[in-house]
Amino acid sequence: MSKVQTVHALCCDGTPSHEEVREELHSLLKRDEFNASERNRRFLSYVVEETLQGRAERIKAYSIAITAFDRTDDFDPLTDPIVRIEASRLRRSLEYYYLTAGRADRVRIEMPKGSYSATFKYHDPAPATPAPISPGAEPPAAAHAPTRVVPAAPRRWSPRAWVVIMALGVLVAMLAGIQAWQHLRASHPASPSLGPSVVVLPFENFGNDPQQDFIARGLTFEIINSLTRYSDLFVLGPETSFALDRRDPRVLTFDSVKADYILSGSVHSMNGALRVSVILSNFHTGRSVWSSDFSRSLTAENLLTIQSDVADQVARAIGQPYGAVFNLTADQIASKSFDSLESYECVVRFRQRWRDYDQRDFEPMRTCLERAIETDPGYARAYASLALLYVDSYRFGFGSDEVTGDPLERAIELAQRSLELDPDGSDGYLALSMAYWFSHDPEASIATAKRGLALDPHNPDLLAELGFRYAFLEQWDLSRPLIAEAFARNPAAPSGYRIANFLYYYAHGDYEAALNEALQVKARYILYGYICRAMAYAELGDKADAEASLAEVLKIDPKYGEHIRADLAKRGITPHFIQATVDSLSKAGLHVPPVAQ
Repeated sequence: MSKVQTVHALCCDGTPSHEEVREELHSLLKRDEFNASERNRRFLSYVVEETLQGRAERIKAYSIAITAFDRTDDFDPLTDPIVRIEASRLRRSLEYYYLTAGRADRVRIEMPKGSYSATFKYHDPAPATPAPISPGAEPPAAAHAPTRVVPAAPRRWSPRAWVVIMALGVLVAMLAGIQAWQHLRASHPASPSLGPSVVVLPFENFGNDPQQDFIARGLTFEIINSLTRYSDLFVLGPETSFALDRRDPRVLTFDSVKADYILSGSVHSMNGALRVSVILSNFHTGRSVWSSDFSRSLTAENLLTIQSDVADQVARAIGQPYGAVFNLTADQIASKSFDSLESYECVVRFRQRWRDYDQRDFEPMRTCLERAIETDPGYARAYASLALLYVDSYRFGFGSDEVTGDPLERAIELAQRSLELDPDGSDGYLALSMAYWFSHDPEASIATAKRGLALDPHNPDLLAELGFRYAFLEQWDLSRPLIAEAFARNPAAPSGYRIANFLYYYAHGDYEAALNEALQVKARYILYGYICRAMAYAELGDKADAEASLAEVLKIDPKYGEHIRADLAKRGITPHFIQATVDSLSKAGLHVPPVAQ
């Protein structure tokens, strides 16, 4: 294509003009959210300008290396893969930017796989959503109030003023809840229910002051709003909730609205304290399946905070993986075969068995989840679950005979699709973070996990995964509190995360504590728990138990000593810890060939 033809194609066939492309490039390169190194920014500038000038066919690895990477004339792309590696990173940075901070950009610059040239297109932005941070960037810090030199005197409210202020605050919360609900319905078109349906009955005021009914109503709205975060629950809207008879909701079951679970509760406000009781019941049997109580000190200033906190805890206990509804569903489908599972049931079965690491489950799970995203293409959690399964294919070799192509590329694509469908979905951030880590992009991995936690600060999977990665980097002051919080919030968290604590104690020479952590790793089909045991026993001088643990390793991988260094490097272990592992396992009796000089 000649230069004149290229100009015509860019300005006259519905694609962006030169000026628009250059404006987008200029804006993109100034954005901190675009996580690319300086040389990759030069790389992008070079390929964009060459494409605009009609010289796309001349863009080769050699010209990029000379122009953007300051390589000398003797650069050989056959022996130096720098351009191919950086091109992959640049594509990832562009994809992530347009998935997150650049979602609303009208012009998009892309670099298709298999080519070093650029393409340009218009994009119709979706409704605005909170933009995830780009890889390497910190989550936005909360604004800090100016420091006061002289403390303000405590504010004293009359009882009537106190009630009025609280009522206004709750009214604001209720209006915000209605607006959020309407926005959710507008931005997420209606689709068949993938999972169980829940109706939240209006909470009752059990206090002595009928004027405080607004507290109960405000909490009802907050809980409905919080539950809508879990996209595979079908949560009936607030209008339906307030239309139901509080004494017997079944008498007003509409033909088109049926619930699997009823969430009901009461609020008791008295003497400056607020007590909230919540019960989840099976709609069909009336049996209570979960309940909890929350007590808080109450003031006019903290009422909205209390409502938000209680609503968040209730929604988390009910809707998150391993929550009440998840566990009940898992029990109901325990005897079903993979072939008979619906999409939501397939995701539940995956999360139920994922941490067993049983290779025999891999192919039926993969088939089930592939069917789920084909049947329900808007189901974000199914994409995230399938992405996690492809990460397992890469890191453990599962399904090597069935999986074609690069499992990590597939995992990244699926995780990004999950986040496009549900930008607030913690499962999507978990999958994308893990895929980036095993792609040897720790900065992107950690930034993605941080963004997920910025949206869902108490998610135990993200807490544990981020703490685990910091442990691999030997950043103990960051790792330890995250792992501790993950297990505090979910005592049944996957035992493999105990390896993060093992690494800490091992690195500090406390082999007894390290052994205690290793013994709590229960993944019997994976060798890493046994490796940790063998290392600790060897350092403690317990040769018999060290050899027994090593024997379990060799049952899983008889030739592990031959490729131990490559395997640990594949998982992002630091060279220092790789050598320490080799030394300890050698003491246990593992034969490790010397590194070729």
